[in-house]
This record gives sequence, structure tokens and C-alpha cells, in this order.
Amino acid sequence: MPDTQQSTVGGLGAQPQVGDVSWLQGVRVVEVTTAVSAPLIGRVLGELGAEVIKVESRAKIDVNRARVPRPSDPEGFPAHEAFQLLHEANAGKRSVTLNLKTDHGRELFLELLGDADVFIENFVPGWLDRLGLSIEGLRERFPRLIIVSASGYGQTGPLRTQRAYAPVMTALAGVEGLIGYEDGEVMGCSSLALADLNCSFSGVHLVMSALVGRQASDEGTHIDLSQIEAASILAGEAFVEHQLSGETPGPVGNSDPGGGRWSLIQDPETETWTGARGSRNGAGPERPSTGKILETLRHRGVEVAPILTPAQVAADENYLSRGFIQSVDHPLEAIGTLQVTSVPWRLEGTVPEVSAVAPCIGSANPEVLGRYVSEDQLAELENEGALK
Repeated sequence: MPDTQQSTVGGLGAQPQVGDVSWLQGVRVVEVTTAVSAPLIGRVLGELGAEVIKVESRAKIDVNRARVPRPSDPEGFPAHEAFQLLHEANAGKRSVTLNLKTDHGRELFLELLGDADVFIENFVPGWLDRLGLSIEGLRERFPRLIIVSASGYGQTGPLRTQRAYAPVMTALAGVEGLIGYEDGEVMGCSSLALADLNCSFSGVHLVMSALVGRQASDEGTHIDLSQIEAASILAGEAFVEHQLSGETPGPVGNSDPGGGRWSLIQDPETETWTGARGSRNGAGPERPSTGKILETLRHRGVEVAPILTPAQVAADENYLSRGFIQSVDHPLEAIGTLQVTSVPWRLEGTVPEVSAVAPCIGSANPEVLGRYVSEDQLAELENEGALK
């Protein structure tokens, strides 16, 4: 259960507390993942108390480590450890490096899986087979292991080996076909990794369910999770509309299902008008500020809200007071303190603590791999390239 004897997040009223959540204490997760979709599954499981070990390789690093310094960064800045998405998807994990193309690298990997409850991977289907580590073989060797394969298009089907990019997946899921204006030629693109994020939280729920199911059957399972199918859920209303009417839903711009559109609102008492933007210079009535517009409309019973940018969300008191955004120190002084989001729920009033930023690559080699080999053997494996 949550440990609520922790610091309270600032703000008004009875606020959530930041603390450890131990629901999955004792559960060990091993992942070989990249980017956001599958890494975020492990990250959320970690905030629920699981130990999460990220297996990486310096020969083919996570795409969120494949960064170069910005012009403003000082010389020698560790850009491969600083990218914000790296921390959003991997906060609180432990990192070990293994070269799975070597015999000793695979042996240590199998040792890790032998002690694991969950294995998460999101590379192109067939990559494990090429290493002699097929899903079927792993299921036979580790019958209690829960395996999550979170690929772009699933483990079967004609697209299974295609590369998966966020806008491509939402396009194939039918989401981009709903973005735009009905009288225009341009459709999409949402420019958001909606397929990744829907896949992530679906994966968390599936792992939790599989862990409960294993208590009864004492058997693991293989979860084939398709990002494109996860994204199609976002277009659910359009699928239902097509089934009911036989018509093909498309872009509707600013219209809502009732046919309404955005309107210019005029105050009949003052003869001034309100819009969605702040004051302007030049002829005509002065536009009130956005804050004044919102205040006026809310006073008249109109439900209205500003459109916030991500930067404004990060500074918004509502999010800060609820602990959704937390500040965490990076072990490398050059990077400093980072803001990392938590999960969008509270557990008996407790916000799961973001215990640490993403681990530096290979930083847990001595601690984690030292469970299976001695310090001298670890040095030998490093020299021969098994820990690359």
C-alpha cells in the first residue's frame, strides 16, 4: 500500500502526498526497449513498486539517447543522458549493458529473465529469433514469465516487419483521417505520439491483469500488443458512426457532433466583443485579455478554458499542486534538476514518487550483473565486449 508518510505537495486545500507505492514490491521487470511506448510500460510499473531493469547496448542505444548537444550546451555536455523523453519513459529504472550477440551476453540475459516476472520488448518481430531466443523458447524455458511484445503493427500480419513511426501509425489507425477541415485538401497530422501512449497504458493494464491471472494458474503468458490497434481506439466514435449510418466520417474542422461552431461573442451591454486571443493595437474595439474573457464567460455560466502550451502546463499550479509534475535531481551535475511527470492517478491520496531520473547507461552493471558473476568476471566480460 502507499507510504503516505512523505512530503505534501504545495497548493490549496487537502493536497495529495508524494510517497512510495509498493503494490508491485517484489515484482521484477526486465525490458529491452527503445523510444517511448514500451519503456513507459516499465516506468509506470516501477512507480507502482516493481524493480525495472533496462537492458541496453552501446552498439545500438535507445533512440532517446541518440542526441547531440544543443548550441547552448557547454563543451562535454552529456546530451545522451539529458533528453527529456528519456526521463519521461525511463525514470526510476536500473540500466545494464549487454551485447546479446555474444554467448556470454545472452547467458547473462537469460539469468536476468530467470529471476524476472515480466519481460517487455518492442523491437521488430523476429529479432529474438535471430538471437536464438524465440518467444516460444522463452515461454518453454520460463513458464511463469509474462512477456509483452509491443510492436508497431503486432507480431502477425503483412505489416509486422515495417518500421513504425508515430504519424504513420495514427494514419493507419484512422485517426489522421479525422483531423482537418471538411472543405480543405490537407488532412492530419496530429504530430503527437498517440499510438505510443495508448500502447503504453494498455500494456500496464495488461501486465497487471496477467500478474493477477498468474496467481491462479501459476503460468505466464505472451501479450501481443499492437500500437496501431491501440491507436484505433481513439477513433472509436467514428467507427460506431460508420456502423450505424453507413457513411464515412471525415474531418469536420471546429464543428462538434451537434453541428455547432466557434462563435464571436458580443457583450450587448458594452458593445465590446470577445475572442480567443488577447488585446490588439489598431482600429476597432480593444480586445480584452484572455483572462478577462474567461472570467466574463464563466461568470455567465459558460464552460470555457484556455488552450495551454506544454510549457504552461509545466508551470500550472493545478498540476504542480497535485504532484503530477515533480522535480528530480540528476546524478550528473552538468544536467542538474529535471521536471518529470508522474502518473495521472492518486492511490489513497498518494502520488507515486518519481524516485529518480532515467539511469545513466550501464550504471547498474556492478549491482545487477554482480548477482550472477564476480567482480573479476565482470571485468573480463567488459574486456571481451559482452557488456558493450
